[in-house]
Amino acid sequence: MKVAVFTVEPTEVTVSAECDWFPLDTLAEEKEGVEQSRVELSGYEAVLVIGSSSLDEGTPLPKGAADKLWRYAEAGGRLYAEMIDAYDFPSSRLFGWKQDFPRTRRTLEKLRMEAESEALPRGGLLEWEGAMAYGFPIETESWLTFGPYRETHASPSDTPGSHPGLFVRTLGEGIVAYAAFSLFSCRRKWALRPYGSWSALLDAFAARTGIPFRIWAQPIATSGDESADRAVRDNASWFLRSGMLPEADGSAGVYENIHSVTAAVSADRRPDCHAHAALFFHLYGRYTGSEEWESRSRRLLAYLFDNGFQDTEESSPTRGFFKWYDFPGRKPEQIFTDDNAWVCFVLLYLYRKTGLEQYRERGLMTAEALLETQNAQGLRPNVLFGSRLREAGRGSAFELEASLNPHFESIAHAAFIQAYLVTGRNEYVDAALKGTLHLLRHEDELRFMYSRTSGLTRLLLPLGYLSKRDATGEVARGMERIASYLMTWRDASGAIQEADNPDPERFGKEDAGVYIHNGEGIADQLYTNNFLLMNSWEAYKATGSEELGELYRGLSAYMSRIRIRSAEPRFNGGWMRAYDLRRGEYYGNNGDTGWGPYCMESGWTNAIASAGLLLGLMNESIFE
Repeated sequence: MKVAVFTVEPTEVTVSAECDWFPLDTLAEEKEGVEQSRVELSGYEAVLVIGSSSLDEGTPLPKGAADKLWRYAEAGGRLYAEMIDAYDFPSSRLFGWKQDFPRTRRTLEKLRMEAESEALPRGGLLEWEGAMAYGFPIETESWLTFGPYRETHASPSDTPGSHPGLFVRTLGEGIVAYAAFSLFSCRRKWALRPYGSWSALLDAFAARTGIPFRIWAQPIATSGDESADRAVRDNASWFLRSGMLPEADGSAGVYENIHSVTAAVSADRRPDCHAHAALFFHLYGRYTGSEEWESRSRRLLAYLFDNGFQDTEESSPTRGFFKWYDFPGRKPEQIFTDDNAWVCFVLLYLYRKTGLEQYRERGLMTAEALLETQNAQGLRPNVLFGSRLREAGRGSAFELEASLNPHFESIAHAAFIQAYLVTGRNEYVDAALKGTLHLLRHEDELRFMYSRTSGLTRLLLPLGYLSKRDATGEVARGMERIASYLMTWRDASGAIQEADNPDPERFGKEDAGVYIHNGEGIADQLYTNNFLLMNSWEAYKATGSEELGELYRGLSAYMSRIRIRSAEPRFNGGWMRAYDLRRGEYYGNNGDTGWGPYCMESGWTNAIASAGLLLGLMNESIFE
């Protein structure tokens, strides 16, 4: 079989047949006085006509070209078209749909499977990237619609606001298929997700139309290798090759992430990401005996110090706190508990391992700021505002409601443990114990951001250490309850799947989960399994609990298996946020506009996951 492909720009078409490529304008009939090449379509068993992927200008089809394609299909040809303007009658009746508006870019819309297919049940959802055009069908058989589907895997058919996406019509003896979204014109095939469902769809569509479509080579696969050693080595390479380090030696800091939607490097620099990466690089340097990696760790933290991220002014009410991100103000404004506590935690741990006095000085500055804004229950608001502290003093923090959210509270408690280990001052560990006991005594009142699984994962970190200082046994019992709850959501792969979404209606906003309802089989590597590697290890190391040891070993094997294999260096060797445990590939609900399912966080995901693997490989506790 031979296929003719007409395009206005280079594109990748995957068909299992020999292709002849032509510029789109060669489709038009010859005009008198104009010398123009002419392609005879009757010699091809299928013809593909693919318009521009540009949002700024459409791809109209001259009437002569529409007439030619009409006669080809009517005589028994197989025609596929994509992103061709269909405002006029000849084109709209040829393709079987009438375009209403100029094309626009897909944001949170998804594609829904309409045709019955054994491989892909009706209602199944797919994702893509690029253009789409609103319109209505004319005597067509619908295969895909696009619309504001909020669900993760499948959606009911009565969702309002949907439009034709992929459809088929008969024309005479032939078949015409049309896509009103970027399919083959999608420039980055990794954005068409999930891969397995697209493969099933194209196979079924080829069988229906007779056009020899086939799936493109899988752009993002997983390693399947359970070696934790291999995983951390590959992830170290990811940091060097992905663009996360603007300077390979760490002297220019570390960027935050590879963006979930655009796959661009997000050139934000955040102190918490620096702390996570510095921890990983230090552990990796010790594990491999590489001074080069330990030096990278030191340079990352030096970048924060040298570029004024921390307020060190003696009389400043925000002294010790770090700016959340790099902004022109001299003083911190939004002071998130978890971001500051992570820097404090890592600095004081690294002081204990390296003896670098600057880490002690800077870390204790933050520990003191956290302690002086901790309330009588050992808790704090999840965010303070520097302007309020500068106006009303640090004591004004006590007037704010405590968060009761382990996402924020527990890392502050872990930071206080590090401060105690450095100074021997009991007020630090007492605050950690008091706050932890308050959380455990009010479990029914706890607040969660993405899932109960992710929140209780975070609560676990300080419990092993604190259980040894708690004569009441409440911490130990709380740790057992948390471990038991997490194990109820443990998948056979070793992963903890997301459960108990506190706000399923948060779709389309920042800081949303990558699932909607329980049982979707989605694992989160930004907020749950990544942190749980370290936290379950620390709880196991402190208690020797076989249940916790099993939890850690399963997680270690799972995380090692799902690291990415890709020809694209931005992905290869790293981890994305959402993994579909049923499909065995990266996929999740795309309702988080800031940190979606395909985000690759430098610190929060990749560095923390690798640090958790390394602690097990080195048989060390971060509290020893």
